[in-house]
Amino acid sequence: MAFWKHKYVKFAILSIALILFFAIISKNKRNLDYPYAHYIRGDTIKCTVLLDQSLKSTGYSVGYIYEIFKNLEANQKCEIALSLENSTFEQWRELINGNTDMLVINAVKDTVPEIYQDKVISGIPLNQDEDVCVVTKDNYKIIQAVNYWLTFYMQDPAFTAITKSYYKNSKRAKSTEYISYYSISPYDSLIKKYSNMINWDWRLLAALIYQESKFKVGVSSARGAIGLMQIREDVANTYGIQDIYDPEQNILAGVYHIRRLQNMYKKMGVDSTNLIKITLAAYNCGEGRLADCMKVAKSEGKNPLVWEDIENIIPLMSEKEYMRREDIKLGRFRGKETIRYVNRIIERYDMYKETITPE
Repeated sequence: MAFWKHKYVKFAILSIALILFFAIISKNKRNLDYPYAHYIRGDTIKCTVLLDQSLKSTGYSVGYIYEIFKNLEANQKCEIALSLENSTFEQWRELINGNTDMLVINAVKDTVPEIYQDKVISGIPLNQDEDVCVVTKDNYKIIQAVNYWLTFYMQDPAFTAITKSYYKNSKRAKSTEYISYYSISPYDSLIKKYSNMINWDWRLLAALIYQESKFKVGVSSARGAIGLMQIREDVANTYGIQDIYDPEQNILAGVYHIRRLQNMYKKMGVDSTNLIKITLAAYNCGEGRLADCMKVAKSEGKNPLVWEDIENIIPLMSEKEYMRREDIKLGRFRGKETIRYVNRIIERYDMYKETITPE
């Protein structure tokens, strides 16, 4: 049963009507006597975003929701302990059992397990995709508090700016033929900020992020890489980053990793002409794999510090005679994907340079 057709949505609609009534009579000023206005102030709300097919295909929703909750935290001086999970029966059971305080689902496309349909209620939509917060009926005060805050926040210019940033850019991203002359993604300001740490043109970093995630916060790989820059938690932790679901922290972790790789290859003597491509290759396949390729390049009379020579060696790394060599630590490497990865990023960067202003 689609959640939007659920009978308890009527409860949420009634709540909205009451909230809007208070908003009108107070002329956009908060009525501090409203009983749930600060119900979650100072509290920690454990919230799980269910990554159903709709959220996976429109990954901007996850980043948008994250931004909304950051503003809710700041206003209510509370903490939203956010996690991303695939939509399963277990996640609903966690909500009903009280191990999770709130779920975020898609009201149109998600389904409430039949046995729980009379036990949950939803809040007002968080965005134009109809993503909503869901709690148990016993926790309706949480929804009331969120609804109350969100109704006022929707009148704030900051809300309009966030909405335009995410949904204007998400429409643009669906067509790789059309790109604004001024922006690439909802994260341009962060990309510009942190690209300075590695002395990269921000458009190059944007091209890498597009290749990794298409600018979708919620994507994850089979190898445990997460988010915009597809960073694993263990890698992020080595740089002191704890929350890679936060878009800014994810980008920062990726930039730290790039900076370490660049510095390592600089010390090896890689010049500026080859540094970018060798760093990109290592970001994709790992520095260990690339070290094996560089060893073979040297043994074959190639220059291990020149990307073109390494690129020519990579196809040999899947052949048996090379995978059995004692100096090859990681064995067979089918590295054609790494070559495509580097080439696609450079191609996209060249396109961005032609269409996007540098500042």
